[in-house]
Amino acid sequence: MRQRRRTFMIGGMGLVLCGVLGMLQYAAPGLGPVVGILVDLVFAAAVLLFAIGLSRAASVVARRPFGVAALTVVAAWPLAMRAVQPLLPIMDAATFDAGLDAYREAETILTAVFFTNLLVSLVAGVLASLQIARAAVVPAPWNWAPLWAFAVSVVAAVIPQLLFAAAGSSGTQALAEAAILLGAIGFLARTLGLGILALVLAARLRSDSVDVYRSA
Repeated sequence: MRQRRRTFMIGGMGLVLCGVLGMLQYAAPGLGPVVGILVDLVFAAAVLLFAIGLSRAASVVARRPFGVAALTVVAAWPLAMRAVQPLLPIMDAATFDAGLDAYREAETILTAVFFTNLLVSLVAGVLASLQIARAAVVPAPWNWAPLWAFAVSVVAAVIPQLLFAAAGSSGTQALAEAAILLGAIGFLARTLGLGILALVLAARLRSDSVDVYRSA
């Protein structure tokens, strides 16, 4: 019980820190690259801690291989995409000047990376959330909270795309601001929201332990 409480506490603090740093990134765009890397590193560490736990009983997936693998992908994938980013072509004036073939090649690569990122993120997120729910290490109904947070982040990412497609060239500025706001909500749901929940559960575990000790 103590190791589970420590896992929830440390992991929760990591996710809360991710949320705070993410808001700093939104508030100070000039710090974006540095803060973004830090957010990805802290997020990866927190998720891996939840996956492995300070003991088998503390792992949110009970250290089941499938669950640990899914959470490892969730943790490492943002870092992998950040590492690949500098290698991707840039759709700038030079790309257009290089000719139609160069433009189409760059567009094909970017499209493939976009859909690969989307597919891996969705599959890993859903599988990891379901494994957490099935393991029942996190008390019900909060074992479904990762899936709820993941659903919020997906909806927050999809709605702006639908709005942009429906609006066309009109109202672009307003839609851009709405997209930023929704993106922030989705980000906070899976970082700050889950982090606070983990801290609350850690405090509840501590209270339960104290009660058992006193009753003994």
